[in-house]
Amino acid sequence: MSQDRDQVPEEGAESEAPRREASATFAVNAPEAAEAALRSAMDPANQSLADSLKLSYRLLQLAILGLLVTFLFSGFQTVQEGATGVKLLFGRIVGEPGQEALSPGLTPFWPYPVGQVTSFETRRVVDLRTDFWPNTGGQNITTDQQVDAADINKPVMPGKDGSVITGDGDLAHVQVTAEYVVEDPVRFLESMDLERVDAIVRAALRRGVVAAASRLTLQELVEQRELPAQMVQAESQRVLDAMASGLKVQRVTLPERSAPFAVRNQLSYLQKTREDARTTVEKARQEATGTLLAAAGPRYEDILKAIDGYEAALASGDLARADALMKELGQRLEAKDIAGAASNIVNRARSYQSAVSAALAKDLRRLEGLRESFRQNPRQLARQLWLEAVRSVLDQREVEVFSLPPGTGLSQIAFGSSPEIMQARRSADAERRKRAREIEEAMLPSWNLGVRQIMINKEGRRLDEKGEKGFGRENK
Repeated sequence: MSQDRDQVPEEGAESEAPRREASATFAVNAPEAAEAALRSAMDPANQSLADSLKLSYRLLQLAILGLLVTFLFSGFQTVQEGATGVKLLFGRIVGEPGQEALSPGLTPFWPYPVGQVTSFETRRVVDLRTDFWPNTGGQNITTDQQVDAADINKPVMPGKDGSVITGDGDLAHVQVTAEYVVEDPVRFLESMDLERVDAIVRAALRRGVVAAASRLTLQELVEQRELPAQMVQAESQRVLDAMASGLKVQRVTLPERSAPFAVRNQLSYLQKTREDARTTVEKARQEATGTLLAAAGPRYEDILKAIDGYEAALASGDLARADALMKELGQRLEAKDIAGAASNIVNRARSYQSAVSAALAKDLRRLEGLRESFRQNPRQLARQLWLEAVRSVLDQREVEVFSLPPGTGLSQIAFGSSPEIMQARRSADAERRKRAREIEEAMLPSWNLGVRQIMINKEGRRLDEKGEKGFGRENK
């Protein structure tokens, strides 16, 4: 049996006999020694746990300190260039009155939620490209293409095509671009929603366009360069000021302004016609100046003033004044500083006057030479003069002389002229009259006094000294 007990069963072998219960109990009768031994066994574990807790506490302190520093420095914010902002302490704007706006750069302040730095752009650009412009259907086409595609049978459709009504009741199309700035940040933040600022400015611009167009005609809106934009800017600013927005519209431009496209071609034609009219007027003015220079020389303005004064006096019925002015006008036309056709007419008139005077003087001398002969024998002088008159008549080339033999008595003779000779005579006579008429027209002036008072088929301006008929005096 003892031998069997001492044998150790092989590993993996199963014991066939069951184990028996313990037959002995050990008890420690020395408690103090056991407690010291247990303490001695637990000291390394306690020390390790204490060190771990101390390290964790240090790390927790550092983490808390880092969070505190991060929290404090989270109040530092940067205001970008082109922007401004204000400081909010518990939701209220802080800062000296009038100096609340922040400059670009790093701005220290209390962190959120104690404090907050609100920044926003100081300058923005908005535009109204489609509000008052015809609908393009999403196509990217130019204005010229829209004009070419416009059809007069397809009018502007309200609600689909943008337009504005002008002061004269016409329709117009405009595109607007505006630039605004934040002038008062405090009022801006107190009255405006940052997310809807552009929409509010666009609404103010729309109202400004409508108000400005209602005080302008279509021609003024399209052709005036600066006035429409200035009026839109003033009206838009008035709307923003009424809202206490703190915004200021700095610049408004109207890059596109047009009449309805269906009539723009006609408007272009009208503008071309106006340009042609200006050119024609300028050309006529130059021709008139040239005509006046040719008529009276460089001093033609003096003659025109004298003529205007004469016509005014004549129209008012002041005949004495009109006669005096007519006399002054004649003297002015005979002055040496008057040139051109007036000077030529005056010189020809003087030459004709001299010729008439010479002819009359010659006739006077001839009559004075015949006076003594007439006293001695009047019948003889009359017969002699009659014969000279007959001779002068018969000496003309158109006169044909026929002689009859003496004693023929009373005879009836029928003469028939040659048709060729008659036609030649008629042609020669017509040519003579034509030349005489040309000479008379050349001697006439190129202008008439009081042409506005010349009437057709009835009395016109006063042409005689008595002034019995015409303007300026009632017929009695």
